[in-house]
Amino acid sequence: RIFYDYWNADDATLTPILYGLSKGLVGSIIDREIGSNSRPLIIVETMSDTLYLNAFDKFLQDPNISMNPLNIVPAYNKNSVLPLSIFYRNHGYNTFILLDNDLESKQIAVQLKDNKFLDLQIIFFEKVGELLQSIEEYMMIEDYLYAVNQTYEIKLRREGFNNLTKEEVLVQGKNGVIENLIAVWNEHRDDDWGEFEKEEVCRYICGKIALGEANFFSDKTRENLRLLYRLIAERIRKYQNLASSTRLQKYNPL
Repeated sequence: RIFYDYWNADDATLTPILYGLSKGLVGSIIDREIGSNSRPLIIVETMSDTLYLNAFDKFLQDPNISMNPLNIVPAYNKNSVLPLSIFYRNHGYNTFILLDNDLESKQIAVQLKDNKFLDLQIIFFEKVGELLQSIEEYMMIEDYLYAVNQTYEIKLRREGFNNLTKEEVLVQGKNGVIENLIAVWNEHRDDDWGEFEKEEVCRYICGKIALGEANFFSDKTRENLRLLYRLIAERIRKYQNLASSTRLQKYNPL
């Protein structure tokens, strides 16, 4: 186990470790101040979150909220979110962390605060004050299920897969569409459905967006996605204003 205090160690020690934790996305880190003049950096829990954020930005094509190119680092897993956040913060990056709303993510938020991250830097998925379990919740369930059905109707054709309806999924009574779909798949364990893989659905959706074929997304999904980017932009703006105010007070004390 690597204790959190060790993430303040020498770069020669940290960089190889971070290559493993973030799948090699730290090659540009050279010195302790590399991030000082860089764009804000957003750490997310999964590679799917990274793919969605970049794809949705392309899908919306809204210059008023676009953050392209996004500066995103996916954690290898939830356990690496905290050390990655500390590492980038200590290298001068304005670091923000985008989290799900499950128990483990809430524990990560507590650990981040214990390590002097501000509430402004910790962003939970939400929509008009309503906490969302995951980034998939920004898509209307009918839109997301279209992608699920398109992904699995071929993959599980021999296993008797039939297109799922909203009612069949929500009857599971779980928190969020992903947990409900996992429950549906568990019911079909004896039918050789295997495990529900949200990454496969993510690849389908992002692929359709790249091809300009995401016409299965409704106007409501589009508006929900705009809310996500506005949320991120607002947090970054507030944090930058706070940082500027703090610097002014530091250099111009009363």
